[in-house]
Amino acid sequence: MPGPDHDHGHPDHLVGGGTMSSTPQNSRSQPASPDADARPESVADATDRGHHLSARTVEALLDLLNENGDTDPDEVQRVLDNDAIDPAVGQSITTRVQRIRAHLSRAERRRNELAALFASSRELAEQREVGPLLRRLTRRAHDLLGADLTWLAEIDPGSGELVVKTTTGTVSSELEGVRVQPGLGMAWFVAAHRRAHSTTQYHVDPGFPHDDGADRALAAEGVVSALAVPLVTGEDVIGTLFVAVRHEAEFQVDQVTLLTAFADHAAVILQGARLLTQARDLADEAEDSRRQLSRHVAAMERAHANHAELTDCVLRGEDAVQVAATLGRAMKRHVMILDDERAPYGESHVGFPGEDSWRHPAVDGALTESRRTGRFVPISSPQVAGVVAVVAGGTFLGALLIAHDTSALGPVEHKTIEDAARIMALLRLKQDALADAEERVRGELLGDLVDSEAADLDELRRRARARGTNLDELRRIFVLSVDSGRRREAIRAVNSLAEGPALVAEHAGAVVMALGKSNPLDVRRIWERVRTRLDTEVLVVEAPTAATCCEVPVRYREARGCLALLPALGVTDAGTTTTPYSLYARLFEPNAQDIDDFVTATIGPLLHSDRSRGTDLLQTVNTFAECNASKTRTARSLHLHPNTVMQRLERVGKLLGEGWRDPDVFFRIQVAARIDRLRQNATSAER
Repeated sequence: MPGPDHDHGHPDHLVGGGTMSSTPQNSRSQPASPDADARPESVADATDRGHHLSARTVEALLDLLNENGDTDPDEVQRVLDNDAIDPAVGQSITTRVQRIRAHLSRAERRRNELAALFASSRELAEQREVGPLLRRLTRRAHDLLGADLTWLAEIDPGSGELVVKTTTGTVSSELEGVRVQPGLGMAWFVAAHRRAHSTTQYHVDPGFPHDDGADRALAAEGVVSALAVPLVTGEDVIGTLFVAVRHEAEFQVDQVTLLTAFADHAAVILQGARLLTQARDLADEAEDSRRQLSRHVAAMERAHANHAELTDCVLRGEDAVQVAATLGRAMKRHVMILDDERAPYGESHVGFPGEDSWRHPAVDGALTESRRTGRFVPISSPQVAGVVAVVAGGTFLGALLIAHDTSALGPVEHKTIEDAARIMALLRLKQDALADAEERVRGELLGDLVDSEAADLDELRRRARARGTNLDELRRIFVLSVDSGRRREAIRAVNSLAEGPALVAEHAGAVVMALGKSNPLDVRRIWERVRTRLDTEVLVVEAPTAATCCEVPVRYREARGCLALLPALGVTDAGTTTTPYSLYARLFEPNAQDIDDFVTATIGPLLHSDRSRGTDLLQTVNTFAECNASKTRTARSLHLHPNTVMQRLERVGKLLGEGWRDPDVFFRIQVAARIDRLRQNATSAER
């Protein structure tokens, strides 16, 4: 039995014809010559001795050569017997006829194999798809060699493994898809050495390192003998082509040559198909890229047009509502503006889908995220598609709420919405800059008004008319105590309430507001608005309405005096008029320590007794003063027996001294008691 790896190029390995055989082909043996050293007599020698072949015999011999199949020696001998040819000469002629017939048979078979090879190549070359090409390739190889089983394994460029792609003649599904690691198996042996390899006993062939997975799959197929040839294109090996039989057989040289030639053709065709597929893929990718580029260019042009239209809004001096309307037309959906309190601005909520949709919890979360990033944040809501914050320098100025629609918002739309938010921020900054300039002018006007003398009023009236304000209508004065860093916010909050003629500005460390005398706005509402907006303690004091414009400075000073007094009384967060505190503002300078000392020195013993012993002496003194020092009326008002009142008053005399009822001392006691009551009331109101 020949070894597993034959040198198929050597002519000594030609055995018989081109078919696989279980046993070696035996040629007919030649008879021994009477003289072992004598040269066989040739036809020419026989002719010289008078042994001539007739024309009929020559024609019969040529007919035998022209027949298909092997030439029977007995048939040749019968033809020669017609001319009574010497047996030795006849034997020589028979041998030569058989040899010629064998050459003709091999030539015929080779011609048929080449014809089949070229026909297969043409058929394969017509196939452009790689998958069907692989399947047809294995079927053609299967038919060419008449094998039991044929399969093709390709090298995976990514992993370097050989992967079985297609099979023909299999009886199980185990073989297709088998992966063989580099360096293992007969397939890798053939690929590495770039030459064919055949084996009569695959499973025990020591000529290559076996792969367990491949061996199991071939055992399931019952493979015994196999032939593998490499698929080579140029310098690259792209795979291996196998044929196998389920019995022991030796593959002949012409079979190896035929399969190798077929594999060479197939490799070129396969590589061409792959290159064609790659070319088509590249063309498809190029077309996809072109379409994407076209879409991108169209999107950029659309974004540029939207941005230009939004920018024109600024150049035309349009306001936020017009910018939102422009954005809505570009997005083909409704846009709502939220102010810095997250409430709908103006009438922008009209037509927006869903009632109170801006109050959805998802809107609050998205708005918080947008304030942090400055980006449009989508929302999963049937009414709202998303929101973007309007922010400038870390200050929240409002937001844009985009309505939900059937069409999705892409990156271009997101960028357009973000551009609109930035443009609205610029508009707001522009408006704030104008408002600041106006505020400074109006602040100077208001400052001059509250600090003016009568001689200056004519000039102030002229300046007020230039600002569209009638100075003589401004009779109500409010003064607000706000932290210095929050006064501008307080001014905006107050301005949002002001209707009709009004001046609001920062002056002398406070926010001052002058309203028309007929304005219905009260001090409590102003305090609530500013307190809510700033979320901090605020003091608001309203002075009595001035009778004329000339009286405004006086009323302003009265409000400032009360504003300075209230913290000394423990009032730091309230809205009030000056009326309850006007007397005390005139009695005391705004010094908390002086007031504390006065109260302690005047009624301190009573306060101490009430706190430590649970008595009610201070209330008794207050009621006694309100009842014009009448003990009977005091007892009736306190629902006490007159003797109880007498006892309490005697106790007061012991604590404050016998002269506590003297008019001057009694007045001081009443003032101190009222200051203490004001403190208690302010403390209770804050709670």
